[in-house]
Amino acid sequence: MDLRETFTNVYEDFLKAFFQVEAKGEKKETLASNINIGFFKIDASVEKKILQKRVDPFKVMKSEFLELTRKGIKPVLIIDELQAPDKVYLNNDKEQQLITALFNFFVAMTKQSHLAHIIIASSDGYFLNTVYNDSKLKKCSEFYKVDYLPKEDVMEWLLNLEKYSKIKDYTLSQEDIEKIWDVLVGSTWEIQQILSQLFDHPIDEVLAEYKQKMLGMITYYIVQKVRNWPVP
Repeated sequence: MDLRETFTNVYEDFLKAFFQVEAKGEKKETLASNINIGFFKIDASVEKKILQKRVDPFKVMKSEFLELTRKGIKPVLIIDELQAPDKVYLNNDKEQQLITALFNFFVAMTKQSHLAHIIIASSDGYFLNTVYNDSKLKKCSEFYKVDYLPKEDVMEWLLNLEKYSKIKDYTLSQEDIEKIWDVLVGSTWEIQQILSQLFDHPIDEVLAEYKQKMLGMITYYIVQKVRNWPVP
């Protein structure tokens, strides 16, 4: 589940992101079959109780995990961009962050109860640094940094496109790869995007268009920042 695609400005938004209300008469499905439309499928009465704070949503989640465990299923939940609800608080209390409650629940479900595997990801370095340095979480989780590739790995990849990317229609010279490295460094998804365009366009044209696009984005960002500066 990608929380970047979900509006999570308040606690109720978070609940709607994690719970999907099943239509009347609809057969209840398992977590595994509902992963793209809300982790947990509940009926309208349970949703009402959750929104009225008469039922703890974490207990509803745990109940689903227990049901899956009884069926011999150990779910793996993958949550991307978990920093999205970073400024959401419980009961409008600035001392009770939703993120903290979520992490405590994740630890309880994984390290303590062993009911599920939970993988979280974020592209927000500040958020990850905060989580990593939280003494309550540091020893309860394993952290993996997914970073840009070093130059030697980029060279190995792009010199062997057929082996690593199943590309047979063209090959790249050492000079071509140096051009790509100078523009993109080790950004794998951007390199892959450039590679897909090389089927129809020469490399210099593709890289020039990319640089123009980035220049436009940077210029727009700077202009917006200047416009928002306070007037003395």
